[in-house]
Amino acid sequence: MLCALGAGAQGVKPLPSLHTEGKWLVDKHGNQVVLHGVMDTPNMYFNGWRWGSPWDASNQANYDANGAAKCLNYFEKLFAGMEQAKCNVFRLHLDPAWTNDPSDSYTYAGAAGQASSASGEADIKKFNPERLKTFLPSLYLKIAEKAMNHGLFVVMRPPGVCPRDLKVGDYYQKYLIRVWDIVSQQTFVKNHAGQISIELANEPVNIRNANNQDDPKALHDYFQPVVDQIRANGFTGVIWVPGTGYQSNYRSYAEHPIEDTNIGYAVHDYPGWYNSSDDQADPANKIAHFHEAVPVVDTYPVLISEVDWSPVKEPKEPDTDGNGNVKRNEFGDIVYKNLGTWATGSTSKWGKAFKAVLDHFGNISMTLTHPHDFMDLDALFDRNTVVPAFGGNPEACGKACMDWYADYYTVNWPHADDEAETGAFYTARGLQTEQAALELMVGDKTMLSLKLLYTDSHVKDVAGVATYTVEQPEVVEVAQGRLRALAAGQTKVTASYTDVQGKVWQQVFTIKVTGLDLGDFTALGSLSELTAQPFALLNKEEMSMIYGSDNQNLACKAATQVVNDKSISGFMFQAEAVAGRSNCYLLRLITLGGSPYSVWGSPGYLNGFSNVADCSFILGLNNQNGQDVENGAVWEIAYETGKGFTLKNGYTGKFLHDAASAKYDTPAYFDLLKTGTSAIRTIPRSAVVDSETVYTLQGVQVGTRQQWSSLPHGVYIVGGKKKVK
Repeated sequence: MLCALGAGAQGVKPLPSLHTEGKWLVDKHGNQVVLHGVMDTPNMYFNGWRWGSPWDASNQANYDANGAAKCLNYFEKLFAGMEQAKCNVFRLHLDPAWTNDPSDSYTYAGAAGQASSASGEADIKKFNPERLKTFLPSLYLKIAEKAMNHGLFVVMRPPGVCPRDLKVGDYYQKYLIRVWDIVSQQTFVKNHAGQISIELANEPVNIRNANNQDDPKALHDYFQPVVDQIRANGFTGVIWVPGTGYQSNYRSYAEHPIEDTNIGYAVHDYPGWYNSSDDQADPANKIAHFHEAVPVVDTYPVLISEVDWSPVKEPKEPDTDGNGNVKRNEFGDIVYKNLGTWATGSTSKWGKAFKAVLDHFGNISMTLTHPHDFMDLDALFDRNTVVPAFGGNPEACGKACMDWYADYYTVNWPHADDEAETGAFYTARGLQTEQAALELMVGDKTMLSLKLLYTDSHVKDVAGVATYTVEQPEVVEVAQGRLRALAAGQTKVTASYTDVQGKVWQQVFTIKVTGLDLGDFTALGSLSELTAQPFALLNKEEMSMIYGSDNQNLACKAATQVVNDKSISGFMFQAEAVAGRSNCYLLRLITLGGSPYSVWGSPGYLNGFSNVADCSFILGLNNQNGQDVENGAVWEIAYETGKGFTLKNGYTGKFLHDAASAKYDTPAYFDLLKTGTSAIRTIPRSAVVDSETVYTLQGVQVGTRQQWSSLPHGVYIVGGKKKVK
């Protein structure tokens, strides 16, 4: 929500203090803040040799105290230009050029365990903690102070980039803890926790658990200890947490968020990511794919800490790296020659979709990847003139962002810490929603609309910070403004919000929920039942269901959403026994209409391994019981009483959990659900009247009400009624 406040609203000095409140950055008064700026790194090469060169006798410099003085002069000039260009945030890389020890004989002991192939900024063998301690107060924090003096909040990222493959407890996690332990002990950092924030790491790709296994909790377990160390040192400011996939995948945080206050998530975005490019520039498509990959945007502030673009150069041809190889982005896509940015795209196409994401969610701050993406640095340093980069080409990010930042500068800005909370700006006149009555299907999730209107006409989104009272909590639940439909029924939800002057505002929502729930299905109880009828695949731990989304694509989401989604290909599978192989089956998708699914002329079987992506999919049997590989569609199915079914792929020899490849070393337990008679009728009569004992849908006694918290996720019978955990 953009709050129109009038031109020239920013420029408050000293810089106000920020913290998080729901999905927003806010100032001390609760005013919502969105930041826009650029990133840079104190490095002679990346700074265009403007403050020195180790080889130029007329401009001699090294990464030492003398070099630091020259470097600081460079940033003073840069920040003056950024301030003039309406920036209010600077992302500071603690560049390893200063923290690496130049001695040939030195090796950082903490690098033990690093792969021999580690290179460039992912190589920490030369990291010297003592050099970090030296250049924090003499360089990095002086840069931060200069930025703050020019009205720029500061985001610090650690030296270097993440190695490709990480696991909980590894050497690099310990390195991050060491870096941030040193930084967060600095008195200056703690004293400016409202102006300086921390981005924990740069571009993790893969993170696995301590046993080197894929695990939805691995991201949490990797970064939670880093956060804990920072907090133990007394730093109370905002911490930006990265995702995997070069900071493009935050799905697991929806269920396993970092546990602390003042948490946001740092995301990267370039043309080609989130299913969006100049060739696929539909804003709605971009918004949907970004939201699917970054669901935390609903409940936490987000900072897109890297992004850039410029149009393709004609004639269109692939760009090359320093070795003459075809340049590809992080996901293997060819990057075409452009005006000088990392990524290739046009403002009128990809850029339009990118800005739609910013404006749709409202709580996303951003920093361009480099100052030369934003402004003409020659004009700034040689002529003291602030103009957009790339000659002001409107299709490049420089011109676009300079225009956007000027517009954004007048909205969502921080107010002085000591500003009096009086007058029209702080006087509310009403609470408003766009929709007070909602009709949902079981499993639906939606953000409630709740806006506080002020007498000066600005608007504040308070949905994420209001408190909610639900009349029928078995029907819906609400957390941070996000409503989830649990079961069929009707209920009222009352939202309450107290403004800064102490007045309580309320809004009542009327919710009606319809549709199937899991109680409309019966779980199979043995292997002998597999081929008798189609069944759905319910991951009991995640309460998610595997389904065909469209064409050959497989997906996985909340089970109650799947069974009520009329737009998918299907979610039931028919097992076909593989001749001569015990307990091995092919699983063919069944359409919503009940017929066997086919795609592109091939029968739609569940394949557990793809040659071109980390995914399972629905396609044929062209390669001896598999589409891409032999036995890729063969599943060895086992059943454990009280736990459920497991599915091991015939090609990978590993287990299926979700829509990814069958790549997991440990099994996920599934309920195989058929439609038909309610499970309540199949359990012992005693279960109907026994209000203390907990039964599975198969009628197996698994515990008592007192043991409820220790039971795995699933659907149970308690007191004769279905209960979802």
